[in-house]
Order: sequence, then structure tokens, then C-alpha cells
Amino acid sequence: MEKRDVIEKFSSKRPEAVGVFGYGSGVFKQVRSDEGDVQTDVIFAVDDIRTWHMINMENNPGDYSFIGKIHLSRKNVAKIKGRNNITYFSSIQDQGFRFKYGVIEIQDFLASLSTWNNLFIAGRFQKPILNIQSEDFIDDVIQYNRKCALFVACLFSDKVTTMVDIYDTLCSLSYLGDARMRFAENPNKVQNIVNGSLESFKEIYPLEQDFIVRLDNKRVFIKHDVLLERIRELPEALIEFLEAMETDFDDLDMVRINTFSYFLTRNKIESRSQIFEGVKTNGLVRSVPYVLSKVRKRFIGR
Repeated sequence: MEKRDVIEKFSSKRPEAVGVFGYGSGVFKQVRSDEGDVQTDVIFAVDDIRTWHMINMENNPGDYSFIGKIHLSRKNVAKIKGRNNITYFSSIQDQGFRFKYGVIEIQDFLASLSTWNNLFIAGRFQKPILNIQSEDFIDDVIQYNRKCALFVACLFSDKVTTMVDIYDTLCSLSYLGDARMRFAENPNKVQNIVNGSLESFKEIYPLEQDFIVRLDNKRVFIKHDVLLERIRELPEALIEFLEAMETDFDDLDMVRINTFSYFLTRNKIESRSQIFEGVKTNGLVRSVPYVLSKVRKRFIGR
């Protein structure tokens, strides 16, 4: 069965969503990835997160751990959402597949991708995704997020670089400072993602840009002066951070250092927070095996 069909069937058993997207190694092949029981990752963008879960708890009680049911019974929606505005549930068995799914309200989803006020979701949508259900206004924001990711990847790149190096840099943005990369992720994860989905990256990120000049079939020349002229096209949360750091927007090195600091700081805070949020929704019984599977991937990739 095609992965799209699997996710569509899984989605049809859950409450209505505005957007449904598949992603990760269970959807897109990665080089040297574990071919065993790979989890299929799905994100549901919904109108009201608490209402969605209340309905789903009635229809699919097996999705929830005991502690997860208690956590989601809160009236305080901000506490339900957590730091990254998304609730995750792992090790859900369906159709002979194992799923992990996240639920986020559509306004939080759009804000993450358009402003970068939170990079946890924006980073996932900078890599290949399987668009199961969407709307034009959602697709536009996804495209803007990707455009900005390519912009930053080129900002970090050498003047003369390769197409693959740009994609590697772009893919690595969401892992800078990620606490899980230290102990529970394959250290070759970025290269495995890019090499396994290179054609998808080429399709998502065409290099026909006014700040990129092709030198041959592999190498390109980056016009950093053009990037600096257009720096304020980047998401507002990043620009506000750069301004707070008193960044000289004509100084390439300063822009690079402070932009790197933004990703490093945000990813560190958000990844650490998500570890604890995962325990709140999944409980220890489900969370521990999930973390152990990540640790196992780390050593398989070597």
C-alpha cells in the first residue's frame, strides 16, 4: 500500500483537520536508515486543539496514555499546547503500521512558518513533506518558509559551493542546538535525509534565484551582496532578534554569527521543552521506548 493511502486511511479515523502532512523517515527514504519498524510521522493542523482531542479521545481512546488523558483534560489551552504549541502522540498502531502524530492549531502553524517565532514546526516543513490535505493559503506559507530557509542556507554558504552542500546546510538548520542530536539521533541524519531525498530537495528548492549563479552541473556562486540587500525579507522574529543584537546588516560575518545564534538558541530551548512535553502526553511507558529507538538509530547510522 502506498504511504499516501496509509496516511489518508489513518487520518480518516481521526477528527476533521484543516491540513494533514506526512514527513520523516517513515514517509521519505533516508540513506542507511533502519528498514525495520519505522514510525510514520503525521501532523494535523486543526481549528481547535482541545476540541479535536476531546472528540478523538472518544473515537480513538487507544491513542492516549492515562497521563495523556489527564493532561488534555486541562481547561488551560496554553498548557495543553506547551512551549511549541503542538501535542505529540507516539507508538500508535494502525493498519499494521506504527504512527506518531502531532496536533497543532492552524493559527499557530501559520505563525511558526511565516514569522519563525517558533522553529519546531517550521524546521520540519523545510524538509520534504507529503501533502495529504491542505489549502492554498497554507501552501503559500509553506512556500515562504522554504524560500527563507534557502535564503539562510545560502547566507551561511561559501561564495563558491555545491548544490548538495546548500541542501545539507538548509536541512541542518532545524538541528542546530537540538538537544536530541547529542544523544538520541543518528549523527549522519542530515546527510542521510538529503542523499535519500535529493530529487525532492531539487524540486522543492530550485536554484534559479537572483542570488545564485550556476557555474557548472555541481557548483554555484552565491551573491552574498544580494542576500544582504534583501535581508529584511526574512521572517519577522529573526529580524527582530538581529535588530536586538544591534546587527550591522551590511556586515556579512555579523549577520551570519547572529543568525546562527538565533537558530542555536531557539532550537535548544524548543527541543528540550518538547522532550518534557512528550512525557506529559505519552507517559513514560510510551516515551521511554521511543527515546530508546532514537538512541538505536544513532548507533545504526555509524
